[in-house]
Amino acid sequence: MVIVEEGFVYEKETHLTVMKTSLFFAGDGFAVYDCNGQLVFRVDSYSPDSRDAGELVLMDPTGRCLLTVRRKRPSLHQRWEGFLGEGWDGKKPIFSVRRSSIIGRSNMTVELFGDQTEEY
Repeated sequence: MVIVEEGFVYEKETHLTVMKTSLFFAGDGFAVYDCNGQLVFRVDSYSPDSRDAGELVLMDPTGRCLLTVRRKRPSLHQRWEGFLGEGWDGKKPIFSVRRSSIIGRSNMTVELFGDQTEEY
């Protein structure tokens, strides 16, 4: 199942560099670069309270929203859900990530959901 555009699919393992966009403000985002120094993705949190980063947005280099990842509350397993495009209101998640155990450090479980034909 392919959930991203062809331009973001690599045929072989690709190394990326992730850099915080601001060293001075907590809650600011990250920039992701390829080996040639080209911007590939941006990740930003638009939560009003930087201590509660309950929503992250993955964007392409032009700022177009590709995915919105949102913390599911309440959740004992620290569950996150991912949605195609901008926002999540009224949409079905395309994936879910959660801790396998609520005690201590544990593995993560990723669940991909069925056919998502929604355009954004």
